[in-house]
Amino acid sequence: MKTLTRVGCIASMFMGLGLLTAQPGWAGPTYQLSPASLILEPSGNRSTGAFQVTSTGDEPVALEIRITDRQMDADGNESRADAEDDFVVYPPQILLQPGAVQTVRVTWLGEPNPDQELAFRLITEQLYIDLNLPVLEVTTPVVNITALYNYVASLYVTPRGAASDVVLDSARHQSINGADALVLQFNNQGTAHQLLTGLHLNLTPLGAGGQPQAAAVFLTPEQLQGISGENILAQGQRQFTLPWPAGLPVGPVSATFELR
Repeated sequence: MKTLTRVGCIASMFMGLGLLTAQPGWAGPTYQLSPASLILEPSGNRSTGAFQVTSTGDEPVALEIRITDRQMDADGNESRADAEDDFVVYPPQILLQPGAVQTVRVTWLGEPNPDQELAFRLITEQLYIDLNLPVLEVTTPVVNITALYNYVASLYVTPRGAASDVVLDSARHQSINGADALVLQFNNQGTAHQLLTGLHLNLTPLGAGGQPQAAAVFLTPEQLQGISGENILAQGQRQFTLPWPAGLPVGPVSATFELR
């Protein structure tokens, strides 16, 4: 029933403007969503925020906006579930004319006092509308809608005082298909997410008794591509694997990091 409602609403908007044709052409992504990340508070005036959708093409764009929750495993894989009961999104559907800008307001309706930051995704789906008019039943158009292009933004509900607390639980050697690798295990013990932006890593090789046995090796963000800038959600863990650093003796290491 939800799908039928969506189809009818989008179709009505196009038909009212005379924009539906039997076999319309449709361009690729012709809109932008901003900002890429938005933080709301769970109560008060700041429990409402706004995104902007901007048309960048020369054809009308039909969009649907939805919100999901966001869970992330240690490898960075996301799982999402519908979170529509926790938010009001207005408008939930848009018909955007060429060059137009539409504000989409998002209001949190969920728990007013969460223990930690809650992570969500706001997703805009570009919709393709195809109207086929049957010869013997022209008053009953059949509309097929297919998602074309999605933008996915980060959305957080963050209680006041929430803060990240990222620690590096371990740095260890692992042989993967005969190649030496360094495995890093980060743990965000805090109540807000943290981006590993500007990550610098200090690795010290250890000898017998856990004593340093050689000079430390320093890795910059450029050497830590695929790790630097990655996200660790509140109370989340991330594990990263990279080739064993050049100049670092293979074996036990101690590691510290900085975010600059």
